[in-house]
Amino acid sequence: MGVLCVSSPEIARSLTPEVNFELQCMGCHRQDGSGQPGRVPSFRRTLVPMSYLPQGREFLIRVPGVAQAPLSDEDIAALLNWMARNMSDIRIGPGFKDYSAGEIHRQRSRPLSGASAARMRVLQRIEASRPQP
Repeated sequence: MGVLCVSSPEIARSLTPEVNFELQCMGCHRQDGSGQPGRVPSFRRTLVPMSYLPQGREFLIRVPGVAQAPLSDEDIAALLNWMARNMSDIRIGPGFKDYSAGEIHRQRSRPLSGASAARMRVLQRIEASRPQP
């Protein structure tokens, strides 16, 4: 069986978010988004909570796998919105704001370095914002 390699934004633009996930994300994050322990984090329980915070949204857009993907800004926005709705263990609630092509365009030109430390800072903000018993 041959492998479809999509490296051209013109070709990738014609694909659905689900296919773009399979071609651009699944190799590292696995088919179900669970990642690879110790190497690639799962996004199943973090994508939606991160999407509610400006710092989390910035992280998700600037993480190198997203920022440097051979997809248009429109396709990245559609992909992140699809992932939040279809691959997260946490359901979208009130106040969720869809990603837009403009938001992607503003952030992705500055790929993130130190992604692990940046992710930890965002997760700490999420934890700090949770109501305490």
